[in-house]
This record gives sequence, C-alpha cells and structure tokens, in this order.
Amino acid sequence: MSFKEDAFSSRACRVIARLAKEVVCEANGLSHAALLDAPRGDTHLALSRQIAMYLAHVVGQLTLNEVATCFKKNRTTISHSCTNIEDRRDSPLFDLQLEFMEKRLRERINEFRSGEAAERKTLAASDIFSRGR
Repeated sequence: MSFKEDAFSSRACRVIARLAKEVVCEANGLSHAALLDAPRGDTHLALSRQIAMYLAHVVGQLTLNEVATCFKKNRTTISHSCTNIEDRRDSPLFDLQLEFMEKRLRERINEFRSGEAAERKTLAASDIFSRGR
C-alpha cells in the first residue's frame, strides 16, 4: 500500500520529509535547525536542503507539491532543487554519497511503515476486544 492510498497520508508526508531532513543532517553533520534556518549565501546548507527535498521526492515518492508544503517552499523551488541534484549525480563521489543517503532513507521509511502497521493491528485488536465486552 502506498502512502497516497493511506488514510494517514498527510502525516506520512510530514514524516517522510522529517526523515529525509534527518538523514541529510546526519550525513553532513548538521543540526536540524541549521538546515531549515540557513542564511542566504550559505551554499553548503542550501545544497543539503536541496538534497533533503530531492530525497523526499525521489525516495519518499512525494509529489513536488507535497514536498513544497512540507519544506515551506514553492513547487518550482523543489523542481529546481531536484534538477540541480540530478545534474550533480555525474560526480562519482557525490553520487556515492547520495546513494548512501537514499539507502538510509529507505530503511527509515520501512521502519516507519512497520511501526504504522503494528500500531494499526494493535488498534484493530483492541477495537475488536472492546466490542466483545
């Protein structure tokens, strides 16, 4: 089941965006606040934020509009970021770093999905149990 079909899709979008930010912050040794509050002209932070947006779109399978909402940016900004990151993938070192972050994000999304599924089973079981009383 994709997140788009899920009743909790809005929450899932926010979670995926948060996970993408966390993966990028960990990989680049940044704080979450620094990633979001980067001053104009700080290219390292801007690139890190672009990577997070790219990961949310490509790995997290969020639409450009969903990513824009989560990152409080314009849809065209997200599109530009994704194009910029794709262009940088020509560098073998950058591509290797990005592959590492993609793998970490996939792992975290799978952990989130597993936790959500377990939570739903628990809620369904408790609902059935409470009806039986």
